[in-house]
Amino acid sequence: MKKINITSALFMVFAAILLSACNDFLDKSPDMRATIDTKDKVQKLLVSAYADVNYAFMCELASDNLIDNNSPNSNGEFYNKTSMSSYHDELFAWQDVVSGSAQDSPYYVWNGAYKAIAVANQALQAIEKLEAQGVNMDAEKAEALLVRAYYHFVLVNIFCQAYKDETLSKEDLGVYYITEPETTVFADYPRTTVAETYKHIEDDLEEALPLVSDEYYSVPKYHFNAEAAHAFAARFFLYKRDYNRVITEANKVLGITAEDAANKMFDAKTTYTSVSNAIFERNLWFDASSKGNLLIRTSNSYAFNAVVSYARYAFNRDARDYTIRGAGPCWTSSFPGMHLYGSDSNIGNFLAKMWYFFQYTDRVQGTGYPRCMHRDFTTDETLLCRAEAKIFLNDFDGALSDLQVWSQSYNVGGRMQKLTRSSIEHFYTSTSKYVKRLHNTDMSPSFTVTAAQAPWIHCVLHFRRIETLWEGLRFFDIKRYGIEIEHSIGNSPNIKTTLIWNDDRRAIQLPQEVIASGMGANPRVVLGPNAGKLMSAPSANNSDPSPIALAAAEAYIAQQASALVNDSSVLVND
Repeated sequence: MKKINITSALFMVFAAILLSACNDFLDKSPDMRATIDTKDKVQKLLVSAYADVNYAFMCELASDNLIDNNSPNSNGEFYNKTSMSSYHDELFAWQDVVSGSAQDSPYYVWNGAYKAIAVANQALQAIEKLEAQGVNMDAEKAEALLVRAYYHFVLVNIFCQAYKDETLSKEDLGVYYITEPETTVFADYPRTTVAETYKHIEDDLEEALPLVSDEYYSVPKYHFNAEAAHAFAARFFLYKRDYNRVITEANKVLGITAEDAANKMFDAKTTYTSVSNAIFERNLWFDASSKGNLLIRTSNSYAFNAVVSYARYAFNRDARDYTIRGAGPCWTSSFPGMHLYGSDSNIGNFLAKMWYFFQYTDRVQGTGYPRCMHRDFTTDETLLCRAEAKIFLNDFDGALSDLQVWSQSYNVGGRMQKLTRSSIEHFYTSTSKYVKRLHNTDMSPSFTVTAAQAPWIHCVLHFRRIETLWEGLRFFDIKRYGIEIEHSIGNSPNIKTTLIWNDDRRAIQLPQEVIASGMGANPRVVLGPNAGKLMSAPSANNSDPSPIALAAAEAYIAQQASALVNDSSVLVND
């Protein structure tokens, strides 16, 4: 297997994380690496084990949740918007990213995930030594193992093909799974297969789950608390298609009955009816006291600005009309439970959970940078994992109960009707625009969806698309079901490119810096309408956003923040 050399830059960044996170209380060894030798130090170290990166935006660009405003709409109208960065163009076109490595890029996500893994491994090494001294480190060990498993899970689902089955996934390249701290500047790691990567994730999960505890967290929702751990397990086993295990893990989060689950949902009714502007609503979406939020974190990201101020790639047209502005099996015309905001709906709208927080570096000068918030795990998404598992186990009554709980949690103003078996089976037919062909059996002969299950699977995928807007999981769903999507790009000339079910580009290309250091790139022969053509981006100079562009972005953000605070007219639907 091809091996990769870890560069000295990554090693130094890792050392810097340890020192910067713990510089007030850690002794330093002669080689300048921190000594983690107490329970308290391990706990403080694990605070820095959550990646400061936004993988969701990259996945939204690669999915059908954003469109190119420069391409003609159904009336032939288009705009001439400039993207914030060339690597946004590359991601939307499913090209290899060669033009940037700043926030939200594949390199930034890759590096951030492996930094988090490095911190987890350093903590695990310290935990092993403390356990040998008789110190109980169960809770800390569980958190470190969960962090390590989760970021490998993120990496394999972004940069590799979807899990198919235990046999076929041995043929697809995975990511390298690091289980030891870095001790040298250059180290060789084998790139595993997807099957091997999933096995390592499962091993870490199985070891962590019996140990997980919230005992030392002051704000559990900012850590892998017990409910977040079981929600992660439910999602993992859903992707691996171990449906009985999905239900077991989801039950530990939601309870067993519909009433139990209903009491754990995000309070969309209160959120929707009590808002005055996007900032207020955003605060409700990311409230750590919300029963629906299980794991929350922040990232250094310009994603909101790229979509709203630059607006070349926007939440508009089909992306908006097949989700928030579209019908459903128990609602008409538009989805009842989420507000849309924006001053020009022709260019695109945004949801409150897309809105950033501004972190000041100098309040007097008004300088700083935007940070996106993320809900990595929620009860609502976990409920949909359970519903999907029940469908495959032919428990349609149980699936209906879960889907009813989810839909009723968004029943604002009585606009959500009661979901029924009949409404699901009539809405998701072969002629429905909400139904896209699934290529599950093409991906794996063991991955079957029966005729009876099909409308239910389309229903849960539709609900998942709405629930996880701006969270990146739609791209993972597209990959695991072999759903084919088309992107219309630009107007001179207008290019339409299709991502078919077995297209190599479904695995986002590894960062150029990683390939240059020795790891073999993902295959890149495109199938379908562009069969046989290599779709790599042209060579380009690094085109990360310039300081001038970022300054302009921050000025726009500040202006929009002021407008939203003082003028609720930007609310475009009620």
